[in-house]
Amino acid sequence: MNNCKNLINCWCVLLLMLLSACQPKSNSTLLVQLLWQGQPIDCNSKLLLGGQPWQLQQLQFYLSNFSQQQQPLLLQPNDYQSTELALLGSDCQSPGQWQLQFAAPLLHAPLEFELGVPFLLNHQNPLTAGVPLQQMDMHWAWQSGYKFFRLDLNGPQHDWSLHLGSSGCSSASVMRAPTTPCTAPNRVQVQLPYQDQSTLTLDLAALFGDFIPAADNSCMADPASLSCQQLLPALGIGIGGSSTVWALQP
Repeated sequence: MNNCKNLINCWCVLLLMLLSACQPKSNSTLLVQLLWQGQPIDCNSKLLLGGQPWQLQQLQFYLSNFSQQQQPLLLQPNDYQSTELALLGSDCQSPGQWQLQFAAPLLHAPLEFELGVPFLLNHQNPLTAGVPLQQMDMHWAWQSGYKFFRLDLNGPQHDWSLHLGSSGCSSASVMRAPTTPCTAPNRVQVQLPYQDQSTLTLDLAALFGDFIPAADNSCMADPASLSCQQLLPALGIGIGGSSTVWALQP
């Protein structure tokens, strides 16, 4: 009798192990990888633009408002992220942050997030702000708020930059926060299909296209700037815009 019970218990354990193995694995960590024409790059890489070699000086960006299946996803707080906002990338003086830590495992479902800082967090003093909003060079002023996306390149003859943040913000002065949303919030909604062990990629080649950096064509989120008009649609800025630089790759 005892042998029968032991045999049944063994089969139950084996069955549970098999069922567990058949369940899709989940992960609460999402790696982030910078690409150029589909190949991984870092601060030491050379990027050919207009036949000239360029090198990263800084690439950092804020991601927020994560969700799956219309349910908010909270982040695990650390030195680079709060429960709702993360600062990713590197200033090329340190390794930086290239992963997102979620408070719960991700599902096999579309992942939604926003490039940008939410309005209620965007217009504050970085000297007193909490993680990850205390980095001074990611902040313009209380009126305009933070740089959601900062890309600085070093070239053979000159430097070049693309800085994206909210514009058309109204307040009593640049040292005062607006009480109503800016006319051009410049936050970008992104939705990507997620599968287990996916990596979130950002391909700078898709951002530049055939654009050639020059001494006089940096983009500072000015909609009247010809360079911004050419570059920002790839990030998803514009009427009906859809970002082409992001992907989730296995």
